[in-house]
Amino acid sequence: MSHRFAVVAEAPADHQTATELADRILIDSVNWLDEDHLPHQREWVVEASGEQFTWKRIPKLARAAGIEAEGFFNGEPGLPDARAARRALRYLRATIPGLEAVVLIRDQDDQTGRRNGLEQARQEDHEGMKIAIGLAIIEREAWVISGFVPQNEAEQTRLDGERQALGFNPCERSHELTAGKNDAAPRSPKRVLRALTANDLDRQRQCWVDTPLVRLRECGASNGLVQFLDEIRTRLAPLIGRVAGEVQDIG
Repeated sequence: MSHRFAVVAEAPADHQTATELADRILIDSVNWLDEDHLPHQREWVVEASGEQFTWKRIPKLARAAGIEAEGFFNGEPGLPDARAARRALRYLRATIPGLEAVVLIRDQDDQTGRRNGLEQARQEDHEGMKIAIGLAIIEREAWVISGFVPQNEAEQTRLDGERQALGFNPCERSHELTAGKNDAAPRSPKRVLRALTANDLDRQRQCWVDTPLVRLRECGASNGLVQFLDEIRTRLAPLIGRVAGEVQDIG
């Protein structure tokens, strides 16, 4: 029987990036697990309609199900995203039979307290359901940029141009890019990613699907990517099988 996992993300691209990265970590963490076995071991649950769970849709779904999210957190007011995460977790736990884990994916943007808010919601009683957090600093695109390795002269030229314009290598220091409403701004992660990949979505996907995990860890140490990969390894992988050389559960 497949282990049932759900993701709450901001958009389909975030869901795809998170689940495909998570699948790589699951395979890397459990010795006997491979691409052939994976579909039989985990299910990324979506709505009955086929739509993915998003932060924007959850409030409507929760209201229809009579799920409330008001109240304090261990006597303290909720930090950014704490109530949104509580609502999502309560809704998913109440409506998805056999759900074992939820992955919360969020862009930090300019909300530096978001991770603490997500942690507040995670620390509540979820009846054994595991919660993994992925907070992209500053945006999901920074994670993708971390995996960009030039494959030809044209791509190297584009990277050299971005490095000269920005004053640093964006692949190694993507956390120094800045979020904002202007996606064409010089330091916008969205603009930089479009420039590096010539706005080729397939090329962007290669950055998180094909780039070696060791490279992703090297370049994703400061943008939240390494934390996310570690959360999958310590919280979800043990649900499938023994993770060699690791303490199995951190709660």
